[in-house]
Amino acid sequence: MKKLIILFIGLLPLLGRAQGVEKIYVSTDRNVYIAGDEIWCSLFCLDASTQKLSAYSAVSYLELVSEDGTVATAKIGLVEGRGAGKFRIPLSVPTGNYRLLAYTAKYPGAFLPGSKVVSVFNTTSTARVNGGVKVVPEAEYAGKAASQASDGFLSISTREIPRNGRTFSLAISGGAETADFSLSIYELDQIGEPSGRGWADFYASLKEPVEASAKLAEYEGEIIYAAVEGLENKQLDSLSQVAVATLSSVESPTDVYVGKMGEKGRLLFFTNNIYGDRELVCEVARGGGYISLMDPFQYPSVGTIEQLELSPAQYGSLVRRKAAAGTLLQIDTLVQFLPRRQDILLEKGAGKTYHLDDYTRFPSLQEEIVEIVKELRIRTIHNQHQLQLIVPDAVGNRKVAKDNILTMLDGVVISDLSLLEGMDAMLLEDVDIYWEEIILGGISYNGVVNFITRKNYVKALQFPANVRVVDFKGVCYPVAYLGEPVVGDDYRSLLYWHPAMRMGAGESRVLPLKAPASSGTFRVVAEGLTASGKPFYEVFDFEVR
Repeated sequence: MKKLIILFIGLLPLLGRAQGVEKIYVSTDRNVYIAGDEIWCSLFCLDASTQKLSAYSAVSYLELVSEDGTVATAKIGLVEGRGAGKFRIPLSVPTGNYRLLAYTAKYPGAFLPGSKVVSVFNTTSTARVNGGVKVVPEAEYAGKAASQASDGFLSISTREIPRNGRTFSLAISGGAETADFSLSIYELDQIGEPSGRGWADFYASLKEPVEASAKLAEYEGEIIYAAVEGLENKQLDSLSQVAVATLSSVESPTDVYVGKMGEKGRLLFFTNNIYGDRELVCEVARGGGYISLMDPFQYPSVGTIEQLELSPAQYGSLVRRKAAAGTLLQIDTLVQFLPRRQDILLEKGAGKTYHLDDYTRFPSLQEEIVEIVKELRIRTIHNQHQLQLIVPDAVGNRKVAKDNILTMLDGVVISDLSLLEGMDAMLLEDVDIYWEEIILGGISYNGVVNFITRKNYVKALQFPANVRVVDFKGVCYPVAYLGEPVVGDDYRSLLYWHPAMRMGAGESRVLPLKAPASSGTFRVVAEGLTASGKPFYEVFDFEVR
């Protein structure tokens, strides 16, 4: 059965999705960080007219911005209006308050007064956001910020007194409706938090008008915009109808995309969201030139942000947070991956896999194919090598050779087999053969072959001038940290984070947690939406003794 990846903008309206202005509310695991920390976030993308979750866009863009400019960016996938991910604050970020802005490609200007504000302290540098820090004497420092009042939708409590290093239980009882929310449990130290900007501020700004951009709506995933460099305008015009370009990713044979050149050498690649930071191989398959990927972020100006209060009273808490950096690295390895948008290319898996070490090995690729992989053969046509796939006919009586096979090495599209001629075939480990016919960008392939090497040998290939290998910031993986204990000294300031917890009406749940080795005050924050679209915020503080 054929699989079709639609890459033509003229067909997009057939998807039948009603367009609405999208605005995004962001909740985070904490409100205060040190440079080098990760920000774990949960996104609620709303249709501004209905004030309900939007099923329109499949990806969003986040920027961590001070009055001096953007210091970090991230892409977060969206499924029916909800998204989650985490990204790291650079170690070089100056001390100050930052606004966390989230938007979609179609509505990049949807920055609300209710946008999240977080504080970042750099414990290794004296650099500060220009005009963004106010020094407060220790005697005048207020300390902990007052908590936003709870809405009373959820009931949260501990079942026993949390003791250092021991397991305790957190009980949560649901309200009258099904609820979708983020849940964070973190230490509330003496650093102080920026003033709260919650659902009330967000909803107050929902009706403010936002102009749509000229970009296409990202229904199925990120649309990667690229330009063809190294050609004159006249050459670009002559190639606009015939040139084909490919994007492929090392170690990921499902992340293969084909685009066609449009006006002024612009290329569009319609993806299903490429997850994680990757190396992409970009090739202009016909016509020459090379691909240059365009930056999708907006780098907006955010105006005035409240000043961060810096005081000697914060010293002890900041020292403790710096000491906890090793614990945070351990937490990175204890995450639980949440459901995400799945790749649709080659979803049935390989029709047949050859693990070559199970056979007598040969020094050349052609010998390996002739002697081991009976479903493949190499033929020379018009002085060029072509790979053919040998398959049974409809009734299984004879073999049929199919050409125009999509050939990959470690998930990277190889359009010229001569690149593989000189490689040591002993570097090959597996050969995956896919029988299915696929269509990419209007081009039909009669099957797929992926040669898998030891240690990603594809990175060592000497590609021609029309191929570029580029670092690509993909969509963040949606993850949760469910309180798994760490090894050794336990300095955790984050005890739990779930960006997409769901509870039915009247449901009760008990979370087993392990308290850290040190004492302190911890805060539970749950914020989200009910099934009817009503926002709620709940807070509960407890002591670890």
